Amino acid sequence: MSRFRIFGLVAVALLVVVMMASAEGYVVILKSGHKIRCKEPMRIEGNNAILTLTTGTVTSYPLQYVNVVETERYNQLGLGDALMIEELSVSGEALPTPTPRAALGSITEIDAGHAGPAPELASAIPPTPTPTPGIELQSTTYHDDRVEEAFSKIFDEKELLIYKTSQGTKPEFFFIQTTTDSEKEVFKALETVAQAYVMIEEIHRDISPKAVEIKMLQTSGKPAGTFRLTPELARELVRGDTPTQNFYIKHVIF
Repeated sequence: MSRFRIFGLVAVALLVVVMMASAEGYVVILKSGHKIRCKEPMRIEGNNAILTLTTGTVTSYPLQYVNVVETERYNQLGLGDALMIEELSVSGEALPTPTPRAALGSITEIDAGHAGPAPELASAIPPTPTPTPGIELQSTTYHDDRVEEAFSKIFDEKELLIYKTSQGTKPEFFFIQTTTDSEKEVFKALETVAQAYVMIEEIHRDISPKAVEIKMLQTSGKPAGTFRLTPELARELVRGDTPTQNFYIKHVIF
């Protein structure tokens, strides 16, 4: 068999693997660090995350056990497609099921906290990709100091202390970058920005930005979520029409 034919077969095999990973590459990450492979994105019903496993079995986990931020970051950045590499570290134990809807049966657990990948494949796991370009801190300040002062005043009152501001991706967009090192801080920052935006929109609509862009980063620089809020989206969150966790999953950009 020629070298070129062997190379072609290997290429086809790799393509099949990538297609399989992409088809069933959604991963739910628990706060314990465990990863669960799912057939489709999770949905949130009340205080539960509803998961459809690759076997087709539907089960639920208390939302408090799910790391929503890491789950969305992992899947939107395409890290779920690298799942087949990580499956080399499968421990074979089934995760505890606090509130099952159906018997879990045999669950493949990917334990990121206890077992690492084979040494020869450690370098194959992709690094954290750069978040969505464009929505980032600009060198140009926002054109209206009154808007800057209004947001700063509200942020100080609500104790959103670590942040930077600038013009957004358009001159009429206001940009905020804030440091968030936990899921709780991520949701609080998102809620605080939305509340501030709604207040400014209601009191000073003539100077209110057309949109507010917010980028959240961990102290390490790891992305925690990016959003572009319109007045309508901000009001939706402030009114409580959509719970913060659901809003995050629906609108986050990575």
